Amino acid sequence: IMRLHRTKLPAPMRALGDPYVRKEFRLHYQPDVKAAYREKFLGRWQEYAEVIRSQENVVGQELSTEEQGKLNAEQKKQLAELKKHATSV
Repeated sequence: IMRLHRTKLPAPMRALGDPYVRKEFRLHYQPDVKAAYREKFLGRWQEYAEVIRSQENVVGQELSTEEQGKLNAEQKKQLAELKKHATSV
């Protein structure tokens, strides 16, 4: 993911994305994370990588209504903070 960011993302997007990727991978590779959850986590990152690779100019992708519905309160808060920060750059 980090190599893909270096080659595909502009600097402002990398400034947001790289720390987020590091944090998420650290959280999901703790000893108490179940293997099934870790596999799902990696699958979503693989999907993300495919989306980024397929885009000539990286523009991201909106969350579907179904995906938004699966977010818990903390995730919704993080998403709102990320959106706020991204629009201010």
